[in-house]
Amino acid sequence: MNALLKRSSSGNLLKKKAGKVVIYILAVILCIIMIFPVYWLIITAFKTGGEVSAYPPVFIPTKITIQNFLNVFAKQGIGLNLYNSIIVTVFSVIILLMVGSMAAFSLSKSLLSKKFRRGLLIWILVTRVFPPVTTVIPFFMIIKTLKMIDTRISLIITYVAYGLPFAIWLLLGFFQELPKEIEEAAIVEGYGFWMRFWKVILPLTLPGLAVTAIFMFVYAWNEFMFAATFTTLQAKTLPVVISSFISDKYLDWGSMSAIGTLMLIPIGIFSLFSQKYLVRGLTFGAVKG
Repeated sequence: MNALLKRSSSGNLLKKKAGKVVIYILAVILCIIMIFPVYWLIITAFKTGGEVSAYPPVFIPTKITIQNFLNVFAKQGIGLNLYNSIIVTVFSVIILLMVGSMAAFSLSKSLLSKKFRRGLLIWILVTRVFPPVTTVIPFFMIIKTLKMIDTRISLIITYVAYGLPFAIWLLLGFFQELPKEIEEAAIVEGYGFWMRFWKVILPLTLPGLAVTAIFMFVYAWNEFMFAATFTTLQAKTLPVVISSFISDKYLDWGSMSAIGTLMLIPIGIFSLFSQKYLVRGLTFGAVKG
């Protein structure tokens, strides 16, 4: 009897170990699949012209070159394009966080009737359902009428308009998870509505703000369609510059990969600095005690 129990227990242990091995193998395969496009982008930026178009593909370059980066920086106006991308992205994220947090905080309170708040949230969600391509022409006509074509402010307004519904819905959950006792204690201390929001509530939702900021940063930094439609020269951003290396005769994969590699750096730095709040934000409300 004891021998049978030992065999069954050892069999269960082997099954558990085998299951863990399978999970680890699948996790490694998934990581490779996710990382490979980034790896391919970076190595293509450092390949020579012959290796970029070689068939079969060259997975490990035999010669490293920075000529693709030199070609990018030799392009006229690339400094202005980088400046435009930074300004548009930073101001879009700041405005989205400010307006989105205030709207989400207001909608998380019982100041308005439950039916009205639900209807308002559904309306906000519906505005997110429409794909941007369906409204690019109306937006273009409005911006043209306001004489804001080829300006950074036109892109900022557009990115805020399309990112705000997502920011509100994402931040709403963080505000709703905060214990009511915290705000009640602030009221006892004599804090007004806005003071409670800025000095008590907002610091407690920094993880949610970090998560929202990263999503909005990636969206504004990589957005192409509106930037290509609303800008011509002075307000052109980096994603639009990438398309300028495409012609009817050739595709300059090396230069495009070089710009793509450079565009990864700000996102990586931003995510690195907000990593502490990002991890907390992604698990916020997962465990209640």
